[in-house]
Amino acid sequence: MKICPYCRSQNTDSYQVCARCRRPSPFEEQRKRYATMLLPPKEKLEFVPAGTKSGDPRLQTPGATGHAAPTVAQVAQLAFRPAGQPTQAASRMAAPQKPVSGAVPVMPSELPRTYAECHALAMQYYNAGIYDRADAVLKHCLEQDGSDVNVWMMRGVALRCLRKVDEAIACFDKAIELKPDCVEAWRRKGFTLRILNKSEDAIKCYDKLIELNPKDTAALNDKANALDDLRRHEDAIKCYEAVLKINPKDRYAIENKEATERLVKKKAAEDYRSQFFGPKPI
Repeated sequence: MKICPYCRSQNTDSYQVCARCRRPSPFEEQRKRYATMLLPPKEKLEFVPAGTKSGDPRLQTPGATGHAAPTVAQVAQLAFRPAGQPTQAASRMAAPQKPVSGAVPVMPSELPRTYAECHALAMQYYNAGIYDRADAVLKHCLEQDGSDVNVWMMRGVALRCLRKVDEAIACFDKAIELKPDCVEAWRRKGFTLRILNKSEDAIKCYDKLIELNPKDTAALNDKANALDDLRRHEDAIKCYEAVLKINPKDRYAIENKEATERLVKKKAAEDYRSQFFGPKPI
């Protein structure tokens, strides 16, 4: 039974007009609309091994044509395709693919002589994450022109990714020497120093960033993280509070501040307990 949506009376499943309100059934209109809708014909699909055509006698049964059945290697290359069209594997064998635009170039035997070409090649390796080649090309760039701050910073990041941290810091120092107010050089140097567990030196870098821009929330958050590394949790909380004064919705500062406050409370509870019962057993 179907219910008429207009008068809520019950009708048969295949009703066309309501017996009570005499209105046409919306289900019947929907059925007619779907019946008149022109749908594209379905393509006939067939299994064809790669490198063969439809109707190849090798695809027939052994008894019908006298040919052997398809081998395991042929069956492994089966592909679903519309009838009458070559498979993807067959088209790849027939015409070689063109090289993808933006692909990483092969390391040349001789590096480009001009600075512009050398810099472009270094950027391709750098963006592709091939840092050993990028470092070699960037070094060649700096031999031609050692006054480019961005090249020094790029080489520092490449060396850091290659775990040559001391050489990376030297590159950042050179960039700072050329441009003392370079924010990115100070920031990357601070991050690299934290990798070496030199949090005290990293804090000096973050202090310089805050001196350049007192509203740099990223520098304040990084300084708080370095203070947490040194277990100076109270100073870290002050940095998080300074961030929240600038941006009260900074989720990173909110979550880290709460986590640091929990550590401070836990440390205070352990100190209070140790006054009466001694240190907590391991």
